[in-house]
Amino acid sequence: MTKKTSWRSSILPISIALAVAGIILACADVEMENYPTSFFAPEITHNTKYAEFYRSFYPLYVSGYKEGYITDFQNTNLDEWNGYFKNAVQQKDLFYILYKARLGEVDTLIFSIKKPGFPISNKLQSNSVLKVADTHSSLDFLYYAGFAKRCEKYTTYTPGWYDDNKAANDPRKDKAGMAKLADGGIRQIANASSDFVKQRYAFQVLRLYYMSADYDKCIQFYNDQKAVLEATGNTIKYRAMGYLAGAYFKSKQYANANYLYSLVYDQCDSMKVSAYFSFHPQEQKDFEQTLALAKSPREKAVLWQMLGIYQDPFRALKEVYEIDPKSDLLDLLLARTVNVVEEEFLPGNPFERSSASPDSVAYIKSAAINPDIPTFLKMVADKKNTAKPYEWNLAAGYLSWAVGDNNYQKYLDKAKSQAKDDKLVQEQIRLIELVAAIKQGKAGDKKFEEAVVPELKWLTAERHDTNFRKQDAYIWVMGALTVKYAANGDYIRPSLFSHYLDGNKVQNDALLKGVEAFMDKKDKTPFDEFALSEFQYNRADIVEMQAVKLLYNYDFKGALAKMNEDPNAGKEACYGDPFKININDCHDCDAADKKKTAYTKLSFIQQVINLEAKAQGNPKDVAEVYFLLANAYYNMNYFGNNRVLYDTKATYMGDAGFDYREYSSTLKPGQVPNYMSCAKAESYYVKAMNASTDPEFKAKCCFMAAKCEQNAFFCNKPPGYKGDFKSGKYFLMLKMGFSSTQYYKEIINECGYFKTYLHG
Repeated sequence: MTKKTSWRSSILPISIALAVAGIILACADVEMENYPTSFFAPEITHNTKYAEFYRSFYPLYVSGYKEGYITDFQNTNLDEWNGYFKNAVQQKDLFYILYKARLGEVDTLIFSIKKPGFPISNKLQSNSVLKVADTHSSLDFLYYAGFAKRCEKYTTYTPGWYDDNKAANDPRKDKAGMAKLADGGIRQIANASSDFVKQRYAFQVLRLYYMSADYDKCIQFYNDQKAVLEATGNTIKYRAMGYLAGAYFKSKQYANANYLYSLVYDQCDSMKVSAYFSFHPQEQKDFEQTLALAKSPREKAVLWQMLGIYQDPFRALKEVYEIDPKSDLLDLLLARTVNVVEEEFLPGNPFERSSASPDSVAYIKSAAINPDIPTFLKMVADKKNTAKPYEWNLAAGYLSWAVGDNNYQKYLDKAKSQAKDDKLVQEQIRLIELVAAIKQGKAGDKKFEEAVVPELKWLTAERHDTNFRKQDAYIWVMGALTVKYAANGDYIRPSLFSHYLDGNKVQNDALLKGVEAFMDKKDKTPFDEFALSEFQYNRADIVEMQAVKLLYNYDFKGALAKMNEDPNAGKEACYGDPFKININDCHDCDAADKKKTAYTKLSFIQQVINLEAKAQGNPKDVAEVYFLLANAYYNMNYFGNNRVLYDTKATYMGDAGFDYREYSSTLKPGQVPNYMSCAKAESYYVKAMNASTDPEFKAKCCFMAAKCEQNAFFCNKPPGYKGDFKSGKYFLMLKMGFSSTQYYKEIINECGYFKTYLHG
């Protein structure tokens, strides 16, 4: 038994979607970055002929993926008919006849040429095909256009995904109608006056045989009409060849099919993509049979390149190099080889870089690289017998560095000299030298830091070649610096190079104070300045983070003192009035209130301090002061109208919310962080209630205490408890002690929970 070999791409399975021109086409339903993690731009080859096949998450590198190839040939077809008419017919008129006109309109144009005076609409009368001096060429064209339109329902049919009766509605079931059309087309081949039109009739007949699934007749017809089908070098020759290949494939003659697809791929650029997607070696044996059909070294090299795209670029690279060291087919294979290897030694995402263990430092997985690859690249570079020596030296230098070969620089230097006027190549070399310096450098080494700063600034500049792969390299560099300096015991610079502080880091007083002190340093080095330039926060942000922590520890004086350390801290406006409260919490309503008293974080803190001082003085209106303080404590937490008081550039209460346990591992069972707790607000509502003799005011305080009690239940609702409501002591107190107040009636009207409590 023959052992089958898997020939699938390692990046993306190709789903066969439709058949057009005998080419089996693919589409992919993916939405990802264009290419896997990579520092190496394949565009350094400057071979745009094969750019669609650079390594990518998508089936195609440039255009992603395509679904509709039926219309791809329209422009080419129009250009070829223009050539047939020697530009005597306007392209818009050709387009109308070929793609828009009804069959009856084509017949009318024929009659108007054969019978002058035949009635015709003004629109058709203006068509420039009627003005061609050689009426034979016009009639040949129109007869063909009519025939093609009769074939169209069979030859361009693709069932829609939405068609529930695909089989019943398939016009290709009409075998007799297709056979009759094919017979008519064969007669027209003999009647046509030019090879150009004969070829197109033969093409339509070939398509009819293919679409009727009569693959043997399709193959036989092609062989019988080979001279006609290959009479001109236009795309019809290759479209016909595609149908022949498709018929071979359907007949399981895979070697013949793949050989023909390789000819189309190499010789017809407009069909290169579709030919590649139709190329499907089933196993080693049939690929060897395909190679045996090749009639020239070029044809063999093309087959190897296609296999290299499909499955193994390094194997194909070696084979094509042996066939022709100067082949243009090597450019793509070299780039794909390097890009595939990068997927092995570069981390696949930024989290791998930033969380790498200290012993991995710059996180290059050298051991994952097949050592045969850099060895082969160096051998070829040393022989100097390729068409583009610079790209071999560049690739050899890059992978030699990645594998840990200290001789990598000599290859980069050669590439630098050989492509001195090529901006992308020079940037590519400079990038490799930068990542090499980062990997080798030692954290805290002043010489290293001084040398690397200009290169870091260069990398972060925006003006690079458009194909330069900055982003992945930038993430790697920042991650490598983070890991290096963290391993060296530095806790400041790793945060700077990580760019952002998460909620847990904001709780680290030592870190924030250290960052603040670092910002205030008078003797900062250029490396320090660069590190700070990468940090996403300024001094006011760091000051505010510290102040907010104090604020939520209810240390308002400490928070104020901290805010005052920077003139730009605490200037963010509150949404609503933090000292006002409603029966129902409505954050948007409070924010939209045009009569609200405006506060900033800073002025809010100042006002709370004033109220706390006033409360300690035991004034006559102490109950009102307690109530305002209670409102402030309530509104600064998750349930109140000013969550913004908690928010900084690194913390956002809306993100934390009921997921607070994910942000703090120090909480005890039943404990909630202060930004979720209403305990302090509740205690002050009780103080206000006890300090007042006004029943209406006391009812209001009691209800607000009930809201605090309810919110505490929300935070610690028992598993399996149905509903969001559980009455407590304050609802009972309202019912028993304040049922005669007007506020009690307002609560019943506005608070659904209280109404449910009263009426069950």
